[in-house]
Amino acid sequence: MFLYLLPVGAGIILLAVIPYIVYLFGVTFGKKPVEMDLDIAKTLPAISIVICAYNEERTIARKIQSISSCTYPNELMEVVLVIDYSDDKTEEVARSELVNVDFSWKIYVNKQRFGKNTSLNTGIGLTANELIVATDADLVWDTTSVEHLVRRILADDKFAAGTGDLQPNPGADRVTSMEKTYRSYFGRMAEWESAHDATPAFNGCLLIMRKSIVDGVNETSGADDANLAFEAIRKGYRTFYETRAAIYEELPENLKKQYTQKVRRAKGLIQTTLANRDLLEVDRPFCRIFYPLRLWMYVITPTMLLIGGIIFSIGLLLNLPLLLTALLIAFLLFSVIKKGNLMTAFVTNQFYLLAGFYSRKNNAVLWKSTSKKVGE
Repeated sequence: MFLYLLPVGAGIILLAVIPYIVYLFGVTFGKKPVEMDLDIAKTLPAISIVICAYNEERTIARKIQSISSCTYPNELMEVVLVIDYSDDKTEEVARSELVNVDFSWKIYVNKQRFGKNTSLNTGIGLTANELIVATDADLVWDTTSVEHLVRRILADDKFAAGTGDLQPNPGADRVTSMEKTYRSYFGRMAEWESAHDATPAFNGCLLIMRKSIVDGVNETSGADDANLAFEAIRKGYRTFYETRAAIYEELPENLKKQYTQKVRRAKGLIQTTLANRDLLEVDRPFCRIFYPLRLWMYVITPTMLLIGGIIFSIGLLLNLPLLLTALLIAFLLFSVIKKGNLMTAFVTNQFYLLAGFYSRKNNAVLWKSTSKKVGE
């Protein structure tokens, strides 16, 4: 009875995951970025580091310490901290910590709440150097992360911007393991794209850019990171993803905060991706291959998977109910027993993309940090 539902549902699911199949082959057999050596005898330039903060009194001191302890020479660093009208002691804590550092610094406080995109543009405008590193106040990086980013962007004059690799802090819990699996695959996808041309997959918590090429991001919509990547690509330049430039975040333990964080990021990413559809007419590898695949992944795949999954499940329920039950039990057991498996991470990510796409919240540029704070 209704046997046709099984091939129809399976066909829709297969069509939905085509982009992921392409990327799976790409990251497995495709071109890899050229390895960069930190021992290369090349003079490092002066850089500016922009930090955007909103109510980060618990984390800002740790962030400043992380910058101070990195391998990049302190005398070549300038830090610009933009505080987005916080109502806590972020400014006081920052000033007390900054008096002990060896790099130059300045603090700017917004007179009202503007959001991250506007705050980032404000910080960029206050910088004195060509190379700018943008980073979040509540995350810390590896000591070599900044140097990896700088050496990568200097390796090719066509590189206008790049990003580091966002990873959850090491932990044994299931959510952390699953997040690490997803982000590891996400990073390899972006590396494959950037090895050929450019990637839009930026992590806003750690970015680098050439100010003479990319001097700001769209302030009205979308994610600051993806906005920056598309701005560089639109001007004909390349972007890159550097997996060795790691930065770590504490995942929120509260499920509601996790949901809010993931949906907000998904919505911002989808907004920015859709806003640049005119790039489909540009003749370059990113616009002809990778951007259509990304559009498919973010906009089409989640809904098609939901529809295909429902149709296929109804077909099983009507014809092979025991098989449906067995498959559901097997999936649940696999998710529980095998921490951080790619299948569960994929399904979870599709849920967040679906929620982000259909979210009714219009403003994705005002932010409130949902990462776990020190002491929480």
